[in-house]
Amino acid sequence: MQQANTPIWQRFSITQLIIYLPLMAAILLESHIRFLSSNMESIGQYLTINTQLFLQCIPLFIAHAFAYRLLLTPAIIAWLLGFLAYPSLLLILNIQLFNFAQWQFINEQCWAMCASASGIWLITRRTNRNHNVLSKKWLKSLLSLDSVVCIVLLGWAIITASILNTHINPMLNQPIEPIIDVHKIFTQFDIFLGYLWQITFSVGLVYGVYLINRYLLIRYVLTYHGVLMFLFANLISLAVLTPVLISCVLLLPINDLPVGIANLTPGGNNNIFSPENYQFVFLFLAISTPIILAFERQQQHVQISNIAQQQTKTELKLLQQQINPHFLFNTLNNLYALTLKKADNAPGLVMELANLLRYSVYEGQKTQVSLEKEINYLKGFIALHNIRNTDRCHFDVQWPEYQQHYLISPLLLIMILENAIKHGVEPTSQKVTVVFKITMANNILTLFSSNPILPNNNSEHGVGLNNLRRRLTLLYPNKHTLIIDKNKTLWKTTLKLELTAC
Repeated sequence: MQQANTPIWQRFSITQLIIYLPLMAAILLESHIRFLSSNMESIGQYLTINTQLFLQCIPLFIAHAFAYRLLLTPAIIAWLLGFLAYPSLLLILNIQLFNFAQWQFINEQCWAMCASASGIWLITRRTNRNHNVLSKKWLKSLLSLDSVVCIVLLGWAIITASILNTHINPMLNQPIEPIIDVHKIFTQFDIFLGYLWQITFSVGLVYGVYLINRYLLIRYVLTYHGVLMFLFANLISLAVLTPVLISCVLLLPINDLPVGIANLTPGGNNNIFSPENYQFVFLFLAISTPIILAFERQQQHVQISNIAQQQTKTELKLLQQQINPHFLFNTLNNLYALTLKKADNAPGLVMELANLLRYSVYEGQKTQVSLEKEINYLKGFIALHNIRNTDRCHFDVQWPEYQQHYLISPLLLIMILENAIKHGVEPTSQKVTVVFKITMANNILTLFSSNPILPNNNSEHGVGLNNLRRRLTLLYPNKHTLIIDKNKTLWKTTLKLELTAC
């Protein structure tokens, strides 16, 4: 059992930094947009924009972190405070204070990108923890790589169409500024739709290249025929697809321009074999290929992890079902003998046995139960044996306090008690003592058990303890110690277990 006593600065890792990546990406994208749209060239100006944006977005980072770590309702409140109340306050200050307006404040675009990045990432993370299968499947399909690429390309089409719609005769008055007039989108909606369907058609062709690369070149050629054939297939795709795609783009009305005016093709002209066209397709394949491979690798890792978890659950269930039935058979035999004699303690024996079986069937199938329930099960088990063995066995027991405060895997401790009775009580007719004591110190449970060993008993408490060791390894890795001390007359077992609080 290992205790983490490392300093905080040593425990900080890249994993903890991951939660801030969505916001960092959104802020860096916003700073680049501002820098390029303002035609700035100075490194100092670029660093100033980045510094100002990151400083003003500190409350967003704090709200994002709290929303990730808190429970659902407090997380929503923290997120709303950071991403709605704080930007609203900045907007009010910007209107009321002239000097504040001179600072690089968070505008609507920056807020929208930060809120979207944070919200999507948080929903994805919380959905992964949620057991609601329908919502998880729906969100997973929405956030699949194909969907994300499609959404990004559609977003680019909408933005490009909005920019073109803002200017008069944009193709004839190039270059144009990357600005969007939202009012014109609604007042000239037919013109906007005309630009939108043509840009959407163009990005649809790009999406087709992505699908060919992922499902034909990578999943089929690369997977089944190796890297060399993949490179050859890419070269053929580049040579064949480029002129075909450019020919399709040139058929759009928006590209029906006078000679010498740049169109929407990468080459900016009507030459379908322009080097710039091949460069564009090559760069798209070069950029999309590692992204697809990384995503496929991550998906494969998730599948392998799910399979491993399922195998672990299956093994735990099998181990749990292997709990020694020896006591059940003996108890039924004793019950049969008592009923023949019409003994007074037969009804009590039936009731105790029913309670034990009820716990095994219902509570035993759960992942964790309260320590109090597990202790009550152990008490019932001992009471059953007291009825069966009358004065032949004395139990020296001790139970912990605050049992209701901790959780434990069910039917775990009983295996030690079963072995103590099976090998220390049942083989002899003499009066014996079994020690079974459980104590708690903070969240560490300590179980000590001892039982006598008969002189000619060479049993190693076999299957039961092997079962216990395996379950401890699967359920409490690095959170348990099991020590067995055996001499000629006594068998001692000490188990230390790190429990979780309720």
